[in-house]
Parts: sequence; structure tokens; C-alpha cells
Amino acid sequence: MGCSTCKTGCGTSDGGCSTQKSAQRLFLDDLLPRLYPSRTYGQLDVQAAFEEGLKDDECELLGRRIATVTKAPVYLIPPEDDELCRYLYVLCVGREPPLVELRRTPQLLRLEADHIRERYLRVALSTVARVACVQEVAMELDLSPGGDGSLAVVRELPRGGVFDPLLLKRLQRIVDLLTAYDIRHLDLGVIEQPASGLGLADDGFAGRFGCEPRLGNFLFFAAPAVTTCEVHLPVAVTAPVTLARA
Repeated sequence: MGCSTCKTGCGTSDGGCSTQKSAQRLFLDDLLPRLYPSRTYGQLDVQAAFEEGLKDDECELLGRRIATVTKAPVYLIPPEDDELCRYLYVLCVGREPPLVELRRTPQLLRLEADHIRERYLRVALSTVARVACVQEVAMELDLSPGGDGSLAVVRELPRGGVFDPLLLKRLQRIVDLLTAYDIRHLDLGVIEQPASGLGLADDGFAGRFGCEPRLGNFLFFAAPAVTTCEVHLPVAVTAPVTLARA
């Protein structure tokens, strides 16, 4: 996809994506040493992070505002213990209740189809700085036979940005809203750069994931940003109804 078909509104007055990304890199070059004085992964300045990060109430407010401007359902999903962000999932293609919520239940009661496909914009809101990033995420469910019933496999498949032209208008509305709330939007292509490029050191990340940390791991994600997640859920078997005969 080229600039002529992108339609995100970043291509003219400010010099386009290249200029924006250069400004984002300069911003990170100033921000990250404040949050990580030792320039080492995992060694966060807790006080600085508390002062700069987005709080629960503001994330909830942003979720409501994004739902309004995108005219789409939005779900606030709490992070895992080792993550540095909260997630807003904007349901762009799919139905309710969505897979992003169903996958958190211990058992599925019923399914309308054996295969379900959904598409989201996932907004990561940092808890250590006033920054956010947005990426396209697919959510898929496939039903397979189990021993005593059925098993549903739900996969979350993040992409390295936003590429579907149908999602770009909503993306721009989200970015505009973030800007209105003085939250810096960071392009995923920028924060997926190796952290060593800014002189940041690893401390255990490579041993866990097999690669050096990216800039986004210092601000948002516990794992690489395009990591596939998979959840296996049992599907309840409904007992057949026996009709009494007179």
C-alpha cells in the first residue's frame, strides 16, 4: 500500500510518514532514558513511570470516546502481570459477544458456527508513559471434536501494523482522539526497532523469547508485538431433551 491509497491523513503538511517516524524516534530517545536510567530492560524507574503513565480511569474514558468516534464496540482488557500497558480492542469485523471476551470464560456454552473470524484494532495504552500504539489484530475460533464433547481453539494473531484499507478510517479517528488527549501515538514500525539501536541493554528478555527486546517492550508489551496467543476452551455439551408421551 502506497501513500496515495493509505488515506491516514499523514502524507502532506508534515512531510509524510518518514518525517513523523523521525520525530517519534527523537521523542523515544528522550523518553526512554528517563524511564530506564540504567538503560537496561526490566530496570524501570518506578516513580517516573507512575508519574507519566496512563491510569485506569483515563483508559476507561478513552474506551468510551473511541467507541463513539469509531462507531464500534470497544473492550477494555486488563494486562498480564508482566505487561506495561492496558488494551482497548475495537471490534471492526465480527459480532457480539466477541471472541476477545469469550476466550476469558472457563467454558463456552454454545457456538453459532464451527469457524468464527473477527478483526480488531488493538490500542495499547502505556502504564509507564503517556504513549499509545495501534495494530491490526485477527481473532479466530475453530471448533474441533474432543473426548467427551468439543474443544474450541481461539487464536489471537497480531499484525505488524494496520494494513486492511477498511480499518484505516477508524485508525485515523483513534489517532486524532489520542492527540486531543495529549497522548503520543507511536507507529508500530518505530517501536519494533531493536532496543540496542538506542543503546538499551537486555536483561533476560532474549533468554525468554529468543530475540533481543524491541523498543515497544520497554513501553508496552511483555512479548514481541506480533506474538500469536492461543487459548483452548471446552464447549459445553447440551443434553438431548426427552419428550414425555401421554
